[in-house]
Amino acid sequence: MSDFYKKLKSIRLEKEIDLEEIHKRTKISLSALNAIEKGKFDQLSYTYIRLFLKAYALEIGVDPDEALEEFEVFVGNKTVSKDNKIEDEPIKSSKILFSSIKDENQQKNEEKKASLLKKPSLSIRTDIIKSIFIILTLVFAIYIILSINEEFEANKPKEFVSDFEEEGPISDLTLKDSYVKISETKQALKAVSPFSITLTTDRRLWYEIKSDDLVKSEQVLPIGDNHLHRFEDKINIKFNQTLGLNLYLNGNSLNILKSSIYPVSLIISVADKTISIQQYSPKK
Repeated sequence: MSDFYKKLKSIRLEKEIDLEEIHKRTKISLSALNAIEKGKFDQLSYTYIRLFLKAYALEIGVDPDEALEEFEVFVGNKTVSKDNKIEDEPIKSSKILFSSIKDENQQKNEEKKASLLKKPSLSIRTDIIKSIFIILTLVFAIYIILSINEEFEANKPKEFVSDFEEEGPISDLTLKDSYVKISETKQALKAVSPFSITLTTDRRLWYEIKSDDLVKSEQVLPIGDNHLHRFEDKINIKFNQTLGLNLYLNGNSLNILKSSIYPVSLIISVADKTISIQQYSPKK
């Protein structure tokens, strides 16, 4: 049960379903999908982790409710009883609590049975009919409420927030664990001081930037907007992806950058007089 995520990955591989296909259909990032298959749920946004797991399970043909139950067991929110049924911990606590008054309840039940035996048979039948009617009424009401809720949930459209809206910039740890550098392109730095780099994009973009001796910072570039950063000696920018991204160094376009759905790192070194582009791809 603890390595249920390995079973999910095994099912996906058996069905020859590519992670990139799931990424394109659900808009869930490849880094998030890799984290699910490795059981590294602490790398995912707490707000959307269950939506991601449910969507992933549906894509590989697994019951999403069973996948969510196994996830709850994995993170310690639920436990598995001896008959393999998942039970909430509060239920166990309530059983312990009620066991302390078992004798008292048993005595009351025995007194009630004794009083019922003393009633005439007609009165007993009347009470039974009334009880059955009340129970049937309650069951019907619960059925109606559940039917309305199911219809509401079925008609509600699925919404998957883009991974760039909740995950933030890709971290060094994620790059190390989930990706491998596949290429590095360099060209000579021909621009002269003062240096500035401008970012423009046609989609919302998260990135991490470190210039000169300043501390790393996380930035969000809205659709159609632009950011300008100045530096003197060195600048390092990591992008989750570069679709629709354009870079301009001192106002001139950097044609060295290619469009990619995977992480890309840009490094400009004045001392070395170089511009480096490092491209990454998910580990197999």
